Amino acid sequence: MLPHILLLSAVTLWGWTFVFTKMLVAELGPVEIFALRLAIGLPVVGGVLLVRRVPVRLTRADVSPLLLGSAVFTLHFLVQIAGLQTTTATNTGWIIAVSPLALAVLSFVFLGERIGRRGVAGIAIATTGVVLLVSRGRLADLAWLRSTGDWLVLGSAHTWAIYTVLTRNLVQRRDPLAVTFAVLALAAALTTVLVVTSADLSRVGSLSPRGIAAVLYLGIPGLALGQWFWQEGVARLGATRAGVYLYLEPLATLALAVPLLGEPFGPIAMLGGTLVLAGVYVAQPRRRALAGPSVTASPSRR
Repeated sequence: MLPHILLLSAVTLWGWTFVFTKMLVAELGPVEIFALRLAIGLPVVGGVLLVRRVPVRLTRADVSPLLLGSAVFTLHFLVQIAGLQTTTATNTGWIIAVSPLALAVLSFVFLGERIGRRGVAGIAIATTGVVLLVSRGRLADLAWLRSTGDWLVLGSAHTWAIYTVLTRNLVQRRDPLAVTFAVLALAAALTTVLVVTSADLSRVGSLSPRGIAAVLYLGIPGLALGQWFWQEGVARLGATRAGVYLYLEPLATLALAVPLLGEPFGPIAMLGGTLVLAGVYVAQPRRRALAGPSVTASPSRR
């Protein structure tokens, strides 16, 4: 029972990060939000490492994927937060769910991995869902092509796929939580440069109580605890069986975004979201179709 509780808690915490980020973009920019999230979450992840007595053992061969991975990881979150400035948390939850399909496409292009008929069908179904979500069902009105926020979120699904490709071998030979800590530490160093050169720190000092609560959530439950719960659940239940819980993440976003932010959710959004999840399901190889989307032991994409 405990592994299931841990995994359900992790995907719920992750799904809610889109809601709290949406709350925060009204007060801070992407750089400030990501920097604060790392400043709060990184020490907590370090504390988890100490409690679990996980050593951070890295070699020279790990440096290149870590540097490249942390750079793409930073870009991923900045793009995603920028997208949330102009789209809804609900749309973000549905659209980011296509990350496994983006990973399949990139693995085909750069690694020569086969997609297969199920993969092609799944990508087609999920793409239809994304188009419905972005256009809000108004396909004839081409103004939806200028829906910048939705396209940025879709782009962040692809940056996550790139990150996964870059660090795939690394997370297979090192402890996943240790890799998480190393990536977050390097991302924090890179973000510090961005803070010094481009951030408006005066806005941080004037955060509302609602904004402070959102920052604390993103750093502690949304980053550190979510990652810890997920890794513990995967270790106890196995990556294949754990993957099914990822289907619940956009539902967690929806369950909080509608009452807390007052975001609309009608038949078109329901149909689009269903098609996205159906496409991800169909695209899975037959042996994993019932287990959910591909699971990586790397930091959360949320």
